[in-house]
Amino acid sequence: MTNRYSRNISCIGAEGQKRLSASSVFIIGCGALGGQVAMLLAAAGVGRIGIADFDTIDLTNLQRQLFYTEADAGKKKVETLAARMRELNSEITVDAYDRLIRLQDAETILADYAYIIDATDNPASKYMTDELCRRLGRPGCIGGVAGWKGQIMTLTGQPASVTFADIFPPPETDMSMMPCEITGVIGAAASTIASLQAAEAIKELIRTDESPVACLLTVDLLTMQFNTFELSE
Repeated sequence: MTNRYSRNISCIGAEGQKRLSASSVFIIGCGALGGQVAMLLAAAGVGRIGIADFDTIDLTNLQRQLFYTEADAGKKKVETLAARMRELNSEITVDAYDRLIRLQDAETILADYAYIIDATDNPASKYMTDELCRRLGRPGCIGGVAGWKGQIMTLTGQPASVTFADIFPPPETDMSMMPCEITGVIGAAASTIASLQAAEAIKELIRTDESPVACLLTVDLLTMQFNTFELSE
């Protein structure tokens, strides 16, 4: 194991780092949340990372999507992000899917990944991710951000656990669930939620003796309020 992970190992131990290297994560969405999650997990040494997005890079993205540049405008997000990840860490495998992930084929695509992250601003995708985790028996997390606020819901993948739809029943009217072109978004809020999603994934991937617990975390950077709600069955 290379010394590039020495700061990680100081926190999670050599065995924890080996678990990360042997693990896999799939990230749906390569925008402000997904891109930063992907870069953090690549840097941490997660051995295999799948990313999916069908969009192209726009100059309006650069205010919060820090892994793209002005020269990337018009390029495919997923291809550009995959290249950045490989440049950051040549020791990992990056699977790039230039497509919209749909429920009917997602089970086949995501079946080999240990953890699933929804990093989209699309409510339909979030409901789909919850259903996928349940069908595949995989833990995961769903992130959302709008303005100065954000939220993360952790998923256990267990059939009896609380669902995303239980907390946010469709049709959803919460502004934090709406696209950022409607609500606006502060880049620092997106970075905060992305960092928390990456941390949730790392914690789960190195877990050895505890079952995941479903919970909802809400963040308001204007008031510096962080609230956590454990979601019981």
